Amino acid sequence: MTAFLPNQDPNPARRNKALNKSRKSYSFNYNYVSPLAIVDRVPIQDEFSYGWILKVAERVANSLANKAEITEDAAHRDLHLSRHRHLSSLMEMGRICMNDLKAVVTDAIRFESRVASEEERPQSLEDYADIFHTFGLPPIAGNYETDSHFAWSRIAGPNPVVLENVRQIDDRFPVTDAEFQIACPHDSLERALDEGRVFIADYQLLENAELGDYPHGSKYCYAPLALFVIDEKTSQLLPVAIQCDQTPGSDNPIFTPDDGWNWLIAKTIVEVADGNMHEAFTHLGRTHFFMEPFVVTTFRQLAQKHPLAILLTPHFQGTLAINEAAWKHLIANKGAVDKLFGCSITSARGVAVKAVQSANIVDLELPKTFTSRGVDFSSTLKTYPYRDDALLYWGAIESWVRSYLQIYYTSEAEILGDVELQNWSRELSAQDGGRLNGIPHGGKISTLDELTGIVTLIIYTCSVQHAAVNFPQYDLMSYTPNIPLAAYTPAPTSKRQATEADYLNMLPPMDMAELQMELGYLLGTTHYTQLGQYERHHFRDHRVSQHLAEFQHAVSAIGGKIHNRNETRLESYETLAPSGIPQSINI
Repeated sequence: MTAFLPNQDPNPARRNKALNKSRKSYSFNYNYVSPLAIVDRVPIQDEFSYGWILKVAERVANSLANKAEITEDAAHRDLHLSRHRHLSSLMEMGRICMNDLKAVVTDAIRFESRVASEEERPQSLEDYADIFHTFGLPPIAGNYETDSHFAWSRIAGPNPVVLENVRQIDDRFPVTDAEFQIACPHDSLERALDEGRVFIADYQLLENAELGDYPHGSKYCYAPLALFVIDEKTSQLLPVAIQCDQTPGSDNPIFTPDDGWNWLIAKTIVEVADGNMHEAFTHLGRTHFFMEPFVVTTFRQLAQKHPLAILLTPHFQGTLAINEAAWKHLIANKGAVDKLFGCSITSARGVAVKAVQSANIVDLELPKTFTSRGVDFSSTLKTYPYRDDALLYWGAIESWVRSYLQIYYTSEAEILGDVELQNWSRELSAQDGGRLNGIPHGGKISTLDELTGIVTLIIYTCSVQHAAVNFPQYDLMSYTPNIPLAAYTPAPTSKRQATEADYLNMLPPMDMAELQMELGYLLGTTHYTQLGQYERHHFRDHRVSQHLAEFQHAVSAIGGKIHNRNETRLESYETLAPSGIPQSINI
């Protein structure tokens, strides 16, 4: 590289000495979530900041107050109130009590809620609403069971990356035209397929998942197939048919909207699969663990004042610390995921691993993901809030990254000649490094386009993509009947008439509903930092100022566009409003 920042140390020996010291602090471990590349030990400078701790503490205090109000056991109520008073006093005292405050918050994010000695079944749906006291009942509780919301969740829910366009339906899902016409009586399956109006949500990923049994015995997770169509009259996405398992047969019927309670049960089976896939694959695997090698390799291979390190560091704040909390507690044996998921904790970890190992960096550039699923702007799916809003950010981030990098790289030779950059790219894909797939030319970045694509993907994933899949955990997932993370009865094997009791029996017991609510509230409402709002004087090179201002203006303008879009959408999609997108994966 020929152009460093004005305060960049030009002495290679001193830079190498600093990097060698950094490499000792950031080493890889391949056993914590085997075989993924995870930092061996989180350095003190990467632990949670005081500002973050205070944000989370506010949520923990609210959660303790909620626990006190809903518990019927006097001793436990007094315990929750005592903890609430203690936490409140620590928050009032401020930084002087930071270590004590950190201990309380760290304990809370283990989510070691009390498990009832006996499974307490809900008597009605109201039981799930009654556990929301100090934080409000999410509005989704009022319409979660409708077909329109079920379809909307595929394009604006917590896992809006599954739906794909199909021009024919394979033998696994033998939907007949008669079944199709139950939802669309004036249409035909053949015509809808020919016109590109048919879409499938396929959860084959979970087909061989081992079922969980902790803490109340047998739980169920499924691998369903769900068929949707763009209604030719209304242009709205409609659910058409659901098969609860991958293998067709007389004991695996296809359910349609005229199947009464069995239809709601079938939709819930899809949501159980979607919830398990969302948390393990889309959220934990494809954002948290996928980004970890980028964080570690950046600190190992790029000098602190290297231009790329300066650009990326704010987008890595808190990531190593929250990932450590995830693998140590959330996906530990008998941790929160083990309690909540329908699949076993071994399978859940396996799905997260597969998410990283199957990721190809080039293929994950956002526009390509929509094209590969047949749901880009050329498709018949004209309303797709996640796609429409996310692509605005992708374009803005890509423009910001390109303009920034062009300051320092004016030729291919400068990119190839940047030893630190080339070491960074090689280590990302190395087996004794980040173990990531898709770095061009086996780890040798040679063009500005290649570097821009990778850096755009990093910043987008750390900010917008993580926001898209993390923050619906409160709005959409904390109310358990909308997206249960486990079912407690097998899928129906016949078309016999089901009842409300059958539906309630498949839903989680109340202690698991409380845990899902608490986890969704804390993880889904903690916003710390905001995309584009870097610390003052973070970029000391005066050449960056104009490009940064343009990026910040672009993000603000995106907020206005999203606001206008929500005025006419079937449901409002606030997940990607700029105020709700942090710089980094920090929760």
